[in-house]
Amino acid sequence: MIRFSTLTHIVFCAGLAACADTPNQSPEDLASSADLAETVAESTTETTTSNDETTVDSSETIPVDTAPEMCDVSTVDLLDFTAWQREAGYWVGEYTLLGADGNPSTSAGWPYGYDHYRGFIHLEVAGNSIRQRNVFVYPPQREEACTGEDGDVIGNGTCGTNGNEKVFSADQSASDCEGNLAGPYVAYGMEMSTATTLLGDDTVLYQVRMPDGSLMQNQLTSLPGNDTRVRTAQGFYMGAPTYASFYRERRVSEDEFFELLAQARNDFNILEDDHCGYDAGGQPTEKSCDEHFGIE
Repeated sequence: MIRFSTLTHIVFCAGLAACADTPNQSPEDLASSADLAETVAESTTETTTSNDETTVDSSETIPVDTAPEMCDVSTVDLLDFTAWQREAGYWVGEYTLLGADGNPSTSAGWPYGYDHYRGFIHLEVAGNSIRQRNVFVYPPQREEACTGEDGDVIGNGTCGTNGNEKVFSADQSASDCEGNLAGPYVAYGMEMSTATTLLGDDTVLYQVRMPDGSLMQNQLTSLPGNDTRVRTAQGFYMGAPTYASFYRERRVSEDEFFELLAQARNDFNILEDDHCGYDAGGQPTEKSCDEHFGIE
């Protein structure tokens, strides 16, 4: 039986601009097809009658069917759009995830805090494609929540002492010539549709829908243009709210990105063996951080 908390967690991380980690939420892919612009010249033909002779006024335009202007997504450069210029780069953030009851979310499969955790996202925009690599860093479990039983920690850490981290990856391409992205996301034998739509220069809407078309997530990204990004997501299941998120991020240099990642790991006492060690579902990645970020 598929646990909803696990499913929504993975879907939430499937989101691109969107992606942030979540246990009871669905995110960080998109389904929006551009409408082809079709312009048909409309005019009327006037006739004049003189001495039983009908003539067509040559000054009038005769209607001519025109073919729709086709979109070749392979030629799209996403950096032509201000929103993607603002999205590209290295981001560090403070994250909060709330459950349906308004309290910090919890996950039976990931025993770490979701009230104040941190995210590190590299979003590379090239041509018509986007490549995203994330690391989410969690503080240790609260000591009063440690039971001494299996499941208190993931890996070799100590409950209440060591935090942990997850990674996520996504690669997506333009779905139209308007800067939007779209595509299916498959998990547990189900195919969810995802869509990212640009709403001007400073706003991005990311949506996830279940196979029956019902809304699973709405995420709004605000990009005020000062190297700041704020994202809020609302999760649903069968029309009922399941989570809400609040992510505050700032864009930094590559060097500062890795310096702050190292600092977060130190702050949360994360074992080196756990660096980039688990995927969105909490399973071992069996790859290094260099492999995750594509560092040669």
